[in-house]
This record gives sequence, C-alpha cells and structure tokens, in this order.
Amino acid sequence: MSSNDYKNLYNDYLNKVENKLDLIVKEKQPQSLYAPFHYLITGGGKRIRPVLTMICAGAVGGNPDDALDCGVAIELLHNFTLVHDDIMDRSPLRRNRQTVHEKWNEASAILTGDVMVGFAYNLLPTSNLHPRSNEIYKAFTRGLIEVCEGQAYDMDFNEKKDVTLDDYLNMIDKKTAKLLETSAMIGGYIGKGSDEVINSLLTYANCLGIAFQVQDDLLDLTAEQAELGKRIGQDLFEGKKTFLIIKALEKATKDEDKNLLKEFINNNGLKDENHLPQMVDLFTRLSVFEDAISFADSYFEKAKNSIANMKENLNTQMLHWLIESLNKRKK
Repeated sequence: MSSNDYKNLYNDYLNKVENKLDLIVKEKQPQSLYAPFHYLITGGGKRIRPVLTMICAGAVGGNPDDALDCGVAIELLHNFTLVHDDIMDRSPLRRNRQTVHEKWNEASAILTGDVMVGFAYNLLPTSNLHPRSNEIYKAFTRGLIEVCEGQAYDMDFNEKKDVTLDDYLNMIDKKTAKLLETSAMIGGYIGKGSDEVINSLLTYANCLGIAFQVQDDLLDLTAEQAELGKRIGQDLFEGKKTFLIIKALEKATKDEDKNLLKEFINNNGLKDENHLPQMVDLFTRLSVFEDAISFADSYFEKAKNSIANMKENLNTQMLHWLIESLNKRKK
C-alpha cells in the first residue's frame, strides 16, 4: 500500500470518530452545559488517541469498528484534560479558537470538563458486551488518574527551579504518553489480543507519546502560528520547563546565556516579547533544536522496534505508517 492508502484509511477511522463526537451532545439541554461541550469536541484536533485505539484493535486481529466507542471515550477524556489545563495555564487559544473559559467563563469550562468524564465512562462496554470490560474500566481509570498526576507535576514545575530531564520525562510519561498507552491497551483488549502483544503495543504507545511531546515542545517555536493554533512561544511565556529549556540549562556556559535562562526561571516565563528572539537564538547556538529532533527520533525508533515481531496485517502496517507520519508533522 502507498502512503496515500494509509492516509485514506486513517481518515476513514477519523471520520467515524468525528461523526460519533458530533452526535454525542447534539440538541441536548441545558445549552449552558452542552454548548461549550459541543464547541470543544467539534473544534478539530488530530484525534490520534481514538484512531490509535481502533488501529490497535485491528492490529491484534479484531475489528477496528468495535473499538470506536472506547476510542471516543478516550478522546473525551483527553478533551477534559485540555479544557481544565487551559484554565490552569490561562491559555486564550486552542486550535486557533478561543478556549472555553475565554468564550464562556471558568465555571462553564470546569463543568464542561467534568461532564465529559461522565459521558466517557458511559461509552465503555459493560460485561455483557465484552468479556474484558473490567480490564477496560481499570485501564481507563488508571489513564485518568495518571494524566491528572502528570498535570500536577507540570504545575509543580512552575515553582521548581531545578527541573531535570528525568523529572521532565516522568511528567510527560504521565501527562502525554499514558493516554496513548490507554488507547493501545484498550484497543488490544477490544480486539482480544494476547498479553504479550498488548505489552508490545504499550511500549509502542509510550515511546510514541514521549516523542510526540518533545516534538510539541519543538513546534512551539518552529511551527507557523496558523498551523500551531496558538501564538509562537506560548510555552515559554507560560513558563513551561520544556525539553528545550532543560537542555539549554544543561549546555549553557556563557554568562549572558545563563543570565537569560536564570531570568526565565525566576520570572516563571518570558515577560518581554523582545526576549523571545533571544531565547530562539540561544537554542539555535546551543543546538538545542537538533537535540530535540534527535531525542524524538530515538523514541520513534524505539516505537518501531517494539512492534517489529508482531504478526503483520493492515493495521500493524498502519502503526508503522503512523510513526512516519508523526515524525514529519508541522503542527
């Protein structure tokens, strides 16, 4: 199959996800609750988590369509984290649109996130629908807990002056990689895969998540704003201790570079727009951008190796294509 064939199959899965999302709260009342809900979940996005759930169900020999509801449940859970994260980070934009708390208010945004969790659980199969429903529920709940732990670590970093690379990796493992692991595990359960194969999918998803987040840190400064959906350098203005900041702190030797980074740490972010070009210049001179690319590449390679021994079918091929696709993304 060609790259276009895989892309078409991905889009087929994606369209099923979008259709399901669009119908979830259509014409439900009260509007004060469901208008923000519908606005958020129909605002676009890569939908990697629900599509990955479907792909993994197919990769273990099951029917990808059987995993649609669980995939959508994970997407709702992901969007719950986004709407609450945006409040915590005071982010004005998400996917080139106003965030929910900006368009409505914080109370509406909090409630929107809360009700999403309820709808997500309602999509998971009961024991009469799937023999591994109990494991699916446990995996979903574990994903919810770990992504909250990841966000807590991320918030703790706002006050912590000496975040190490290990600290950062632990945080993104929970905040980003665990929901992808949840997608892979639940997809494997839906497809009735063996524990051995599901473990391979877990490693794949974890490595994919780590690489994906490091890419996000990189794209915060290297993507075009129209593609990124938020202003360039938003992470730095919010004071995020990203992969780029941590590597720069490791590598800086000149006093002027150390002072710029010290000012960033002490001020919890860039406070002056004029400092952004200075930070970009520092990252360029220290080859931090190249470090991020190399680090992400190494995890994409680990992801590829983790599924090398899986029995090949169309959906395992899709897993390999997804690595290549994400490794070339610009947003």
